[in-house]
Formats: sequence, structure tokens, C-alpha cells
Amino acid sequence: MKFVQNTYSAFSTFYTNRMRTFLIVLSISIGIAGVIVMMSLGAGAQKLVMNEVEKVGGPLTFGVYRPDRIRKGKGRYSKWTRNTSKHFLMMEDVELIRNECPAVDMAAPESYRSVNVSYDGKQKRTRLQATSYDYHLIREWHTRVGRFISDEDLSFWSKVCVVGEEIVQDLFSGLDPIGKEIKVSNKRFNIIGVMESRGKGLDPGMGSEDNQIFMPVTTTQTHFLGNDYVGHILIRAKNYDVIDQAVDQVKTVLLRANDGEEFFEVWVMKEELKSTNRIILIIELVLVLIASVSLIVGGIGTLNIMLVSVTERIPEIGLRKAVGAKGWDIRVQFLTESVLICLIGSVLGIIIGFGLTHALAGTLSKYFIKEFEWPSVITLKSILTSVAAGAAIGVFFGYYPASRASRLNPIEAIRHK
Repeated sequence: MKFVQNTYSAFSTFYTNRMRTFLIVLSISIGIAGVIVMMSLGAGAQKLVMNEVEKVGGPLTFGVYRPDRIRKGKGRYSKWTRNTSKHFLMMEDVELIRNECPAVDMAAPESYRSVNVSYDGKQKRTRLQATSYDYHLIREWHTRVGRFISDEDLSFWSKVCVVGEEIVQDLFSGLDPIGKEIKVSNKRFNIIGVMESRGKGLDPGMGSEDNQIFMPVTTTQTHFLGNDYVGHILIRAKNYDVIDQAVDQVKTVLLRANDGEEFFEVWVMKEELKSTNRIILIIELVLVLIASVSLIVGGIGTLNIMLVSVTERIPEIGLRKAVGAKGWDIRVQFLTESVLICLIGSVLGIIIGFGLTHALAGTLSKYFIKEFEWPSVITLKSILTSVAAGAAIGVFFGYYPASRASRLNPIEAIRHK
């Protein structure tokens, strides 16, 4: 019952002092909106990273490659030197990983090079990706029409290819290219499939995912590379719990097959993801701290206004205490006003934050980061944090005025002018 009375009294006070209430609510709303926008930026960045991770197979993936330069020594005495090892990654290594690593689900070779493709007088520079059937399963990237490279294509060095959506648009004007012949560096290949569109990634140096042409690795080695080497092996573990075990198994198998020489390096998506999320979290915390400055300013404004309110209402406080109200009742009354006004500001701040977040995401995508669309993400965490922050500010900055009011002497308060 007292809560209802205190709430009614608080709203009566708000109505009586409309301009004062509006200014407090405005300052709190701006602070809350800032916190939501900053947290949404961090959540958007995290979603972007996860989207890119999913494009390369998700957190279960890792890879092995032979670097051109390796680091020798430890600490400050270490130095980078050219990798002079006689060993290279080969298709035999891919087969060993598939057959002798129980924690590995799939493995696919990868080799890249830039090539010119042409059809009916139209030319385009694109990236040739030499791989195998498992590649599109690991990356969960399937064909829109036609089929992907098969194991039979590798066995028979078939002169077939799968093209990206950008190549279809530029060379075939969007028409179905299945069954047509395309020239790749003046050599003819039959198109058997078109990949689903993936768009541009976060790395501008890699170009669009859709500007690629896929061939059997054996065909590419014969017609373009002139050797049996594989530049990179993309691997997926069976589940998240055995990723580390899968990495150890792959290292053991490769060392055993190559005279115990560690000429290769391993990257693990799980570790890359941890590092990236840690950086995003730090950036998000810094942004939220910056935005919290306006919340503190709003809290100080609340404190000042509540002190003014206590001063103006000293006779009212004295009268209430004279008819039996206790110090605790007075304290709760003023705390209720402080918390309510901050919660109202929080609700309005959430609404403003929603609008600003969508506007900011659209602005970033349109004018600043044109290569990809920045996601607009409002999380339950940001909403709960905002409401909790509003309530905390109300209690923290409202407690002193409420306590000051509760300690007033009723006789002196009634005589106060």
C-alpha cells in the first residue's frame, strides 16, 4: 500500500515540476541510449566475425600450411629465416590425415593462383581455387545449380570447373552457364556448377568470395602448377571437444611422414576466435565507459534536483513527521521518486537507443564500410544492463537527498520558510 502511495506522490511531484522532471529524464535517456548503442556496436562486430567464421567452416576448422619464412630461436634471440625444407604438403598428406586421425572429420587441399578467364570475347581476372569434394562440405558452401567437384574428377584429372556468381554475372550476363566451355588461361574447361553467392568478406585483399573458379586439385597441378604440392590443407574436427586432440593427431601424422621435420604451421579457428572476441570485448568496454560519462552527468543532475526538491519540501516533510511518519518512510518516498524518474529515463533511452542503433548500422554500411553490411544487433544483455543502470543511478544519487530529508527535525522543518 505504501508503495502505491509513494508512486502516486512521486508522479504528482513530477507533474508539478514538469520542466525539472523533463531535464532529468532527458539526461538519463541520453546516457542510456549511448550505452545501448555502444554495446550494439560490439555485438554487431562479434556477429560480423561469426559470419566470417561460418564462411570458412565455423569454429571446428583448422588448417596446415607451409610458410615461406619460419622463426628460429626463442625470445629476443629468435629471427625469421627462409623456409628451406625439402618437404612440401602433398595429396598423400591429405589422405594420411583423413585415414589416420580419428578426431578429424574431413580434410581438403587448397591451392590458389590468379588467372584470366574468358567466354565469348569477355574476360575477367579471378582466383583459381584447386581443391577436392570435401572442401564445400567443410565450408558448408554448396552449389546453386549443378554440382561440385567429385572424387572421380580428381582421379581422372577431369577438365571441369565450378564458378562463382560474379563470374556468371560478368561473363554470362546471369544466364545458366552449366555445360558451357570457359577458357582459363587459354585452356578450355567445362562448367559443371555455380556456387551460391557469398559476397565480400572482411578481408579486402581476398576480394569477393563470388569471384572464384574451383577445379580438381589434380587437374590444376597438371595444367597450371607443374608440381604435386598443396599450398594449404583445410581440416574440420568431429566436434568442439576434440579440436585440440585433432590438431595434435595431424601434427603427429605429418611429422612421421616427413622425417620428423616441422616444416609446416597450424592455425586453429577456435584460438583465432578467442583472440578476436577478447579484442572486441575490450573495445566494447571502452566504448561503454565513454558512454557512461553521460550517465554519471545525468546522475549528478538527479542528485542536484533531488536536493533542491528536499529543500523546497521541508515544511511538507516536517508535517508528515509530525503526524507520525518515520525517517524510513521519508527516505523511501524520496528514493521512490529518484528511482522512478531514472527508470522512466531508461525506458525512453532504450527506445532512442533502438532507433540510433539501426540508423548507425545503416550509415556505417552505406557510407563508411561499403564492402559489407554492418548488422544492427540489440541484445537482451544491453536492455537489462540499461534498466539496471537506471535503477542503480536512482538509488545511488537519490540516497543522500532521501537520507537528508529523513533526518530533518519536524518542529524546525514546519517553521522553515
